[in-house]
Amino acid sequence: MSGRGAAVRVLHLSNDLDPRVTGGTEIFIRELIGAQRLLADPPRLLWAAHGASSFADDHNPDAPLGPHQRLLPPIVPSSDRLAAVGHQAEAIPGFEALLEEFQPHILHLHSLSPRCGLSHARAAVAAGVKVVITVHAPGFTCMQGSLLRHRRKLCDGRLDLRRCTACRLENGRLPAPLAGLVALQNGWPFSPLQPGRVAHALTARPVTAAFRDAWQELSHRVDAIHVLADWSRQVLQRNGVAVDKLRLIRTGGPAALPPRRRRPLEDGVLRLVYWGRCAEVKGLHLIIDAIRSLPPTLPIQLDFYGPYWDDAYGRTMQKRINADSRFRIRGPLPHHQLLPRLQAYDLAVIPSTWLETGPLTVLEAFAAGLPVAGSDLGGIAELLRQHPGSGWLLPLQASAWAQLLRRLQADPASLAAVVPQPRSFQSVARDLQELYRSVHLAGST
Repeated sequence: MSGRGAAVRVLHLSNDLDPRVTGGTEIFIRELIGAQRLLADPPRLLWAAHGASSFADDHNPDAPLGPHQRLLPPIVPSSDRLAAVGHQAEAIPGFEALLEEFQPHILHLHSLSPRCGLSHARAAVAAGVKVVITVHAPGFTCMQGSLLRHRRKLCDGRLDLRRCTACRLENGRLPAPLAGLVALQNGWPFSPLQPGRVAHALTARPVTAAFRDAWQELSHRVDAIHVLADWSRQVLQRNGVAVDKLRLIRTGGPAALPPRRRRPLEDGVLRLVYWGRCAEVKGLHLIIDAIRSLPPTLPIQLDFYGPYWDDAYGRTMQKRINADSRFRIRGPLPHHQLLPRLQAYDLAVIPSTWLETGPLTVLEAFAAGLPVAGSDLGGIAELLRQHPGSGWLLPLQASAWAQLLRRLQADPASLAAVVPQPRSFQSVARDLQELYRSVHLAGST
């Protein structure tokens, strides 16, 4: 690929490393690297991340790293509010030295933060390294990180100074009329660097402008942007990213297990499963409210696997399901145990209220032979529409979820659908190899 017979060198950079942190992005990189090593013309690979100053309870900062992984010193956060909001760091220790040592042809960014963002892209470009970025999360163009206006309404993702500023101020509990007025001006007589809540509120628009400018610089500096869903590509096009810079390569999933032995409702109970974070954007309240609206005598069991039940939203959900035996919080599940455990259920529920990119959960359900009930949004909708008969798409209404559950309880045969095998990471690796090739060759002509 390098044109000299030598393997291309790819440096993956993310916010953290698996198994120190096992989130969707880390799982994607782990599986991708495993598949890249099996290519006929495998690249030389290194996966790096800066150390973190703190970890959540479900993280494992002492986990041993592999020979292909490199933990860099923690970044030095920027004291400049405008730089920090633009995913820049005061310093990125160890990164320039790593570029000199490994001499990658491609820097593949997997996050957008001070630990993996504009500062690193600038350093790579200065060193003559091509840059590819994968958009893993819906907040790529959103300061809130969610593409939800007022925490409820889906946004089209187009960066607009007035609208984005007002949205952020409202999320900060400023009344909507006042937020709209503040969003019209640039903070006079305050500077965005002045401390204090009043100064920060009144200078919200310049901060939004700094985020927009940094995002636009990054999108111009990178050589290709890899998106995992078509809706994500549309958002970036709305923000002026050139079509020829965008590449849609859908994510892969685990290898499919042998057919599950459980017959739908074989014990008379409709067994549902959710796995992932307990977070408002994941829509757990929808499925909880749907089940609570049904007669307690209707045999339904929903098991939750995943972290963050002690956060504010999680505590609220715990109160909502307290003493209701239809709900069980089972805690985090080791990844190697996930697929076999899923095969003990009848239906996967994925009620997200935001725009998922993959999502990996759909592909994991397919690999376990499990049909999916998911929100009619984003990547969930794209995957289920690609494979008709593999599940049900539902609006963000608890009543619609309740109606589906009642119907499935009365008609177990509808749960016997044959779900597809998920796309493999070998396919993802081959497609990304072609992307790397085109980026690298474009720089050598």
